[in-house]
Amino acid sequence: MNLLNPDPGTIFWTALTFVFLLFILKKLAWGPILQALEERERKIKESLEKADAAQKETEAAMAKQQEIMDSAKREAQELMAKSRSTAESTKEEILKKAQDEASKMLEKAKREIDSQREKAIEEIRNEAADLSIAIASKLIGKSLSRDDHREIIDESLDKMVEAN
Repeated sequence: MNLLNPDPGTIFWTALTFVFLLFILKKLAWGPILQALEERERKIKESLEKADAAQKETEAAMAKQQEIMDSAKREAQELMAKSRSTAESTKEEILKKAQDEASKMLEKAKREIDSQREKAIEEIRNEAADLSIAIASKLIGKSLSRDDHREIIDESLDKMVEAN
């Protein structure tokens, strides 16, 4: 038997054995192998679908998170603007109250000054009247009535006030 020149009977039996084994493998092993391959393909396909679904969920969650962040940022900006507005209006209100109070104090001081000035003028008039009565009585030798002196003093003081 030469290995390079095989015997025709050996070729026949080898081919027959090969076909027989092929038939047995097809009946017994080919189905399970194909089934295993199909099962593996199905699992890979499911895994890819799950990965796509998970990626879509992640993208949706990230979009929602971004929306929440944007909303929080807008709310914070609105709150800051409202706080600034409130602070500005409070500042203006306080300034207005302070100005009103200062104006009231100024008016009160002016009224008090005017009142004190009127009192001082009245005191000066009374003293001037008493003094002029005493001087006139000594000079004239007779006494003028208090009303006469009051009239003379009032006229003199009115002229002085008009001159100033």
